[in-house]
Amino acid sequence: MAAESIALVTLHAGYSHSSLALKSIRAFAVNQPFFSQIRLFEHLVNASHQSLLEQLISTRPAIIGFSTYLWNIQASIRLTKILKQLLPNCLIVFGGPEAGPRGKELLQKLPMLDYVIDGEGEAAFTDLVRYQLYKEGELSEISGLIYRQGDPVNLNPVQILPVDQIPAPLLSESNTFDKSLVYWETSRGCPFRCSFCSSATERLRAFPIERVESELKVLERLENKTVKLLDRSFHLGKERTQRLLERFSATPDGLRFHLELNPDRISPAAMNVFRQAAPGKFQFEIGLQTLHEPVLDAIDRQMVVPKALENIRQLVEMHRHPVHLDLIVGLPGEDVVHCAASLDQVFVLFPDHLQLGTLKLLPGTPLLAQAEHLGYRWDREPPYEVLSHPLLSFSEIARFKLYAELLERLWNSGYLRTTLAGLVQEVFEGSVSACFDAILSEIGEGLARDNLQPDSLFSMMSPFVADRLSLAPALGEWLLWDYSHYSLVTRKTSKWITDRLLASRKMTIEGTRRRLPALELSAEAVALINHLTQESLQAGRYAVWPRQHKKGKPVEIIPLDQDSGLLSESG
Repeated sequence: MAAESIALVTLHAGYSHSSLALKSIRAFAVNQPFFSQIRLFEHLVNASHQSLLEQLISTRPAIIGFSTYLWNIQASIRLTKILKQLLPNCLIVFGGPEAGPRGKELLQKLPMLDYVIDGEGEAAFTDLVRYQLYKEGELSEISGLIYRQGDPVNLNPVQILPVDQIPAPLLSESNTFDKSLVYWETSRGCPFRCSFCSSATERLRAFPIERVESELKVLERLENKTVKLLDRSFHLGKERTQRLLERFSATPDGLRFHLELNPDRISPAAMNVFRQAAPGKFQFEIGLQTLHEPVLDAIDRQMVVPKALENIRQLVEMHRHPVHLDLIVGLPGEDVVHCAASLDQVFVLFPDHLQLGTLKLLPGTPLLAQAEHLGYRWDREPPYEVLSHPLLSFSEIARFKLYAELLERLWNSGYLRTTLAGLVQEVFEGSVSACFDAILSEIGEGLARDNLQPDSLFSMMSPFVADRLSLAPALGEWLLWDYSHYSLVTRKTSKWITDRLLASRKMTIEGTRRRLPALELSAEAVALINHLTQESLQAGRYAVWPRQHKKGKPVEIIPLDQDSGLLSESG
């Protein structure tokens, strides 16, 4: 069979994403006679696939390999059905964490699908292409291959690649870095065995430090990129971890590193690197999932909770590097009280981003194998979300989904961060879940469900805040502070905010005449603002020039009770 081309395809969830998996498969085949025929196709899952189909048909590939994930499996199946009609002789192969564990099922359901590869795809895909093009080797010897041979579906055992055979795609001459995110790995597998995770059974292999250094030198030549490490955990020995953190910290200013951390394993030396690094050099993603220790034991997750919380507190209060925390609702043995308690404890750390997700019973995970025994009900189609279990009803999970939306709109968006923090701290005794219950009861679920513009969020929250000013007078100051960061007063501004921000003054700021509202901030108000931000404000009057995203200009905060050197008031 003569190959016009070999296509490797994946569908991304976002424009900034790229596929390290496809690049690694191509890099593994660099010495193969078909290497020059390999073409990569990366498109968006939610965009029209017409242009992708046109490109694939025009190259007339002999083999198409799809890298499949939770978010793109259905679209990949649809494309396969179309491609098989237009290219009936083309062989179609699925791989990736979604297809591999479901390989037998997919081959039984989809006659147009020829092969599935479970586990790592580099060697397996190369061996399969050699077999198909040159009749070299045997199907039964290809690692993780799932295939038909007569009626039965055959499943070959997965063979783990030795670490010295795992390719380094960043060193490939054909590599391009045209996206803002650059994906990188310094290890494969995971030292932990969390039963809900697709890496629970994948043995850890750390790459030699010499290889890591060679790839890092390539990354250092890039400008304005975020390097997202795909390592499941960055804590692979204190000496190695410390060495790499120090190297990352010393890279040029335009390079940032996104790391997944286990918070209880952050050493004092690592914390010192984070304190001394340039602001924004690191981005931290921390999967807490739950703080309830019996549940941590039930999912084979190791974490010293008090140490984890203390280390997160230190990271957040540095105000140097964004901190993203994750919690999961629906873990085995966890009821509504414990879920809410974890949420409340984590929220008052005031991380930059807090995501509250619903448990997914992913293919190939140990927890999926236990799901029936544990009494789970779940959606059997992607994204496999849990519907209920014996301690958590469907309606209770639905309530947490509303909490998740409120977090996104009021906190993660940045629009009402100070207001929400003040409500939780001063009115609801540190319980964000109680605060959300009150919001949903008084304002309604539309605040979480409807497609709302920011002005609508402020308009709906204004009466809620106004009704509680007797409990915490600073709430009004925090709401006005948040709104001033978002916008000047317009026709869309709520009456409550308008009435308090129209006492504006004409000012000349750095030679430019502007009319800005004057805010009066009490000592209590600035205490919370300073705690949440890098500001060091004192009680007094301030003017705020809101952020201008399109022009790339940040918020300007102008003190009115002291000579800022920036302005003069003209009435």
